[in-house]
Amino acid sequence: MDTRDYEPHSLVDVAYETLRKDIAERELLPGKKIVIRELHERYGISETPIKQALNRLIAEGLVESIPRKGMKVRNIRWEEIEELMDIRYMIETHYVRAILRGFMNDCNMKGRFLTNLHDHIRVIENATGVNDYFQNYYLDQEFHKLFIKCSEKRRIMQIYNNLGTHIYAHYIYGKQGREETLEGVREHQAIYEALLAQDEINLLNAIELHIVNAINKVRKNFSES
Repeated sequence: MDTRDYEPHSLVDVAYETLRKDIAERELLPGKKIVIRELHERYGISETPIKQALNRLIAEGLVESIPRKGMKVRNIRWEEIEELMDIRYMIETHYVRAILRGFMNDCNMKGRFLTNLHDHIRVIENATGVNDYFQNYYLDQEFHKLFIKCSEKRRIMQIYNNLGTHIYAHYIYGKQGREETLEGVREHQAIYEALLAQDEINLLNAIELHIVNAINKVRKNFSES
């Protein structure tokens, strides 16, 4: 994937990326009221694209809108992350046989996985700042979406994509080292190799190891955030 895919192309995109950056770098603190006028003055962007960007962040679960009280950055709790990861594990393991079949049935899927793995390693090895950090988590999320897409179950894909299990990334920016991040991609590689070999047992083991390790890393880093 070309990193230019991540560059903003409109004022809404600029506002969206800047807001995400400010949340990750804790310029906008969880629980603090968001004042659109202040964002307009800070970013030099009119209020309409800022409001549209905030609506995107509400849909992603990073910002919440409270009737008669306005908007604020969400306070995310560890228990919420743990529950979402449990649901993710249940979905990924329950549909393993359908995923194995779907992977073999889609002639383009092998190439899409390989591109994702290659791009993910490249982004991590060349990361320099918060935008690269978000690219990393975008590619991480994309890998799992490709995995579930192999199940060929549209409704399950919708449920999975709406889980928002990667929102924690905005709250642990700078907490996870490069080697830890690369370890996650190597676990993706093991999942891909089990798909390629059509090995159900190894695939289940690889999924379990990956999610257990992810939960442990997030717990450690989240407690320090």
